[in-house]
Amino acid sequence: MTTRRRFLAANLLAAAGLGSSLGRCSSAESEEADAAAHITLSAPAGSDFWNDWADELTLTMNRSRAARMGALARIKSPSQAQARVEMIRTKLWQLLGGPPERGELNAQVTGSVKGSGFRIEKILYQSVPGVVVTANLYIPAAGDPPYPAILAPVGHSNNGKAYKPYQHLYQTLARLGYVVLTYDPWGQGERLQYIDPATGRSRMEPTEEHSMAGRPMTLLGQSLAQYFAWDGIRGVDYLLTRPEVDAKRIGCTGQSGGGTMTMYLAALEPRIAAAVVNEGNTENVAGPQYDPPGAVDDAEQNVVGLLPLRLDRGDILAAAAPKPLLICYTTHDRGETYSPVYDVATEEVYREAAAMYKLLGAEEKIRLTASHLPHGLDYTNRQHTCRWFNRWLKGDDGPVTEALFAPFPDTMLNATRTGQVVTSIPSRSSVEVNRDRLATLMKTRRAQAPDVNQLRARLTSLLALKPAGGTPPSRLLSSTLRPGMTIEQFFFETEPGVRTPGWFLRPSSVDRPPVILHMADDCGHSLVEEPGSCDRLLAAGYAICSISPRGMGIARPRFPHGGPNYYRPISMVGERYSWAWLALGSPVAGQRVRDVLRAIDYVVGRTDVNAEQLRLLGSGNAAIAAQMAALLDNRVQSLLLDGGIVSFAALVESPHYSLDFSWFVPGILRYMDLPDIAGGLAPRPCWIRNSVDANGAILDSSEVKRRHLEASSGDDALPSNIRFIVERAADPQTTYLDWLRST
Repeated sequence: MTTRRRFLAANLLAAAGLGSSLGRCSSAESEEADAAAHITLSAPAGSDFWNDWADELTLTMNRSRAARMGALARIKSPSQAQARVEMIRTKLWQLLGGPPERGELNAQVTGSVKGSGFRIEKILYQSVPGVVVTANLYIPAAGDPPYPAILAPVGHSNNGKAYKPYQHLYQTLARLGYVVLTYDPWGQGERLQYIDPATGRSRMEPTEEHSMAGRPMTLLGQSLAQYFAWDGIRGVDYLLTRPEVDAKRIGCTGQSGGGTMTMYLAALEPRIAAAVVNEGNTENVAGPQYDPPGAVDDAEQNVVGLLPLRLDRGDILAAAAPKPLLICYTTHDRGETYSPVYDVATEEVYREAAAMYKLLGAEEKIRLTASHLPHGLDYTNRQHTCRWFNRWLKGDDGPVTEALFAPFPDTMLNATRTGQVVTSIPSRSSVEVNRDRLATLMKTRRAQAPDVNQLRARLTSLLALKPAGGTPPSRLLSSTLRPGMTIEQFFFETEPGVRTPGWFLRPSSVDRPPVILHMADDCGHSLVEEPGSCDRLLAAGYAICSISPRGMGIARPRFPHGGPNYYRPISMVGERYSWAWLALGSPVAGQRVRDVLRAIDYVVGRTDVNAEQLRLLGSGNAAIAAQMAALLDNRVQSLLLDGGIVSFAALVESPHYSLDFSWFVPGILRYMDLPDIAGGLAPRPCWIRNSVDANGAILDSSEVKRRHLEASSGDDALPSNIRFIVERAADPQTTYLDWLRST
């Protein structure tokens, strides 16, 4: 078991460039292995590869945290504080993808419901052209307008704005003399995107709907948070059309995911005059006591590329300054709704934001309150929320008395005829919005028609690749003889402390055989089975090297030490690693491409093979890394892709997809797609066998060609170096041998 002392010691060693190998093997074992290999390694000889990526992420996060803390410590004057607040707002919009198009609201009232002391109007408005938002507007029955107003984004409730605890707050605020506008985001309430026709309900929970819609947006250089925030900003636009609303007294509050959205809105929308964040994601991604994958969640709660700018979630809160800001949280959320250090982390971001408020002369306008009840918008939170708005929007510090709560059924609050936008009125879905954005990007790309050098430079930047060269340090772990072959288990270091394990199969009958670098989702395990998946290639005199890139196979990272409920289902841990690395500006796909490029260096450095005849075979999802590496490294003589996805565009165009998020590259569709990469290999041959669609189904040859032409940024002809093959039942080794002999 790793104690806290050993964990800290390992990180100190890693920071000194000695890797994170503390306690993995004895010094005698390490010295013996080094003597045998005649090389120097910072990684141990053991096979606990599951620690490497986790340790690397921890080290990288802690470095990012230290850089940001240093930047915050240098802010000592009001002018510096104001400059940082303005910078945060500008950069946050840029990272989210910028404000969408502001078209006509086309708002309409579809009905009303009378309550005790208020009425509710059922509203439709358009956030972007053709995208309909369903909303409820609570209007006080007493007092004299114009009233102060509250914008109320919702948390991750299945029924969105109709969730009973939210209704309770809205009714209370309305009786206190506030107009309240609450609305459904994509994936909740009346705006479900993935409805099962048999049940009329979503096939997924709200967080799954959000991520299903949000992942493809990263390929387009956008974010789901961009649209969620815009729904709210357009909600403010709608409030200002109402004569009952005082434009100078608009507040914003939400709980859970709605609390997180309140953070965005308070930072980005200057017309919001006061805010209450209730149990939102108020902890830094590069937070205290970091344990990977840390505090990342569904798509709209994560910001790609935030940390390299020395920004984090605490800065989003600070960007609300100097408007009144109350942060409510519960200690019960630690390890449940949020990370295992949520309480400590929330206190940290409060101190950061409070320091900014103090420099701006507004220290009395920010407060933190804690409760100890389970996650929910309960009586305590309602009281804090109402009293905060009373103080800052009405100048009233008196107590708040609540009336008896009488919730309305969901159906009475529906703004649409059927209770779902998709079955009631024409409205563009998230998939249609993504498709439209893709079409716009394609027009731009076709006009630019980048050449191969531009493709390489841009791909290197998108993948955040670091330069490397020479033969990486390596170690032989085992050698097994089998009739006709030798099977070696080895690893090399992609970078200090990060080991890439693999198999090297060498035919016994050939001296210095040509070599195939093999990339597959099973990380080469099928190669060493009996019979092996490529035995005929070995018999034909080819050596095969297969590796486990980061996050795959035996290199899959360890589970977090705490927070089992927060990281449930455990299958989501891998996706959260991807989001954490994206916050750092380092796509996992790029790290895996780096592993492949270093594998090429490793193979070329071996004296027992003919590396001048190096070919690359990529199978399944791993074909993505294979073709990217082949474009970037001319030492690859030819490439065969087997069962890889046809294009990233297919993920944007399809309502459903199965590709693991770790293979998504943010912004790549602004500049290129996989067909551009395959064509960019010319004149080197690229064979593509059994290309699949977004859901993993093999495409017909004509469909593959059509999609290549659609996704490519080039002219209307397919590159001559590409050969398409579709064979659903045949032994792939026959095609593999044809490829080897022909190229």
